[in-house]
Amino acid sequence: MSTTTAMPQSVRNATFAAWALLGLLVLRVLLTFVFADQLLDAYIGDNSVLRAMSRDAVTEMAPAYSGVAIAVLVIGAILGFAAANLGKGAQWARIVAVIFAVLAALGAVVSLIAPSVPVLMIINVIVGLLAVAVVVLLFSGDSNGFFGR
Repeated sequence: MSTTTAMPQSVRNATFAAWALLGLLVLRVLLTFVFADQLLDAYIGDNSVLRAMSRDAVTEMAPAYSGVAIAVLVIGAILGFAAANLGKGAQWARIVAVIFAVLAALGAVVSLIAPSVPVLMIINVIVGLLAVAVVVLLFSGDSNGFFGR
């Protein structure tokens, strides 16, 4: 005889937040490529040394925005895989979701101190908040009981 425990609302909300986080990460990746020139301009900013250099030279020195975007996409994909298994009460999915939500939150904080464009900054704030929500919800009382069974 098998007993099935209903998924608590906190796990349901965490799963929804994880999927929303994945969607925002994908959007952020796409916008990183769309705003590549604006990101480079933000990197140059008011720096007179960078302004005096050729754009190609500055591009070589600038952060690897596209590489970071691909890494973010990998983090999002792993988070999505974990989110797909949270409702099953899989303890490994909870651990993976928490680890990758923390990575997303840290990435959002780091990206806020880097030169950027306003729309990406707004997305980064929302990503950070959703990532914190995932962690908090997955460690609430109801969630602990659900994953502890």
